Amino acid sequence: MDLKEQEYVVALAEHGSITRAAESLFISQPTLSIFLSRLEKRLGTPLFNKIGKKLVPTLAGELYVRRAKELLMIQSQFQGELSDLISGSYGRLRLGIHSRRSSYLLPKVMAQFRSQYPNVDLSLCETGSADMEQKLLEGSLDLILSNRFLQPEKLSFFPIYQDTLVAALPFGHPACQKAVMLPGHTRPWLDLRELKEEFFILQYPHQSTRLFTEQALRYSGVVPKKILYIQNMETAAQMAAEGVGAAFTMDSYAKHFTYEKPVYFFEVGDPDFSVQIALAHRKEAHVPKYMELFIRLVRENFNR
Repeated sequence: MDLKEQEYVVALAEHGSITRAAESLFISQPTLSIFLSRLEKRLGTPLFNKIGKKLVPTLAGELYVRRAKELLMIQSQFQGELSDLISGSYGRLRLGIHSRRSSYLLPKVMAQFRSQYPNVDLSLCETGSADMEQKLLEGSLDLILSNRFLQPEKLSFFPIYQDTLVAALPFGHPACQKAVMLPGHTRPWLDLRELKEEFFILQYPHQSTRLFTEQALRYSGVVPKKILYIQNMETAAQMAAEGVGAAFTMDSYAKHFTYEKPVYFFEVGDPDFSVQIALAHRKEAHVPKYMELFIRLVRENFNR
């Protein structure tokens, strides 16, 4: 299947520049300019307008790009199926993952994966949950690892880990003595009402941990009076260790944080609440043998 024409137009739309698109395609700028001119002449309508220095798709261009992406997704699936049929040893795996998880999970997984599939091109996209899911559905990623999915009906899942929300407090905080160990739980549970007068260190609204924190606060009937917003959850936990306030993160992250001062983590909110961390791909997408191995390695290393 030769979809070079579709690849060129999608690249132009994504980069908004003939120069940058040509660089990404490893062709010359004049070659790409001539291609676009001939294509628009053949179609009888312009696909892009030049607004300032940026190429912006026309309505016809938007239609072309949408259908071109669909064709490229079909091509990708065909190539995966064909590669798996022939040998299963060549291919491409584009992974979406949160940057926090990539630091502690991927080094070992990639080393093990490459030892068995050295000819599979593995690339990473470290971004947020919503962005990686959109890229997956558009066909620019093959697999994502996340704890929040906005369109689950369009995805197939491989469960990895049941995660919980935890609060971070410094050594000697009075509330630490109020925590209780519940049956079947790995960390003590703390009623957030014990922290109602505390300074709260929260993530920003677009972060999934903030969503889970708000659910826990509502469950406990606590409305924070003093708040500091910060994106980095490890920094927030280190602030808690210094006595700045109560911070929040996920249990899977907390296990890999390191500190100069001791910090203690407690499950909070609804004791029955948990979040499924899962690998996901588009429904009906082909899963080659090398992807099956990658999924198994992630599951083994995550739970180790």
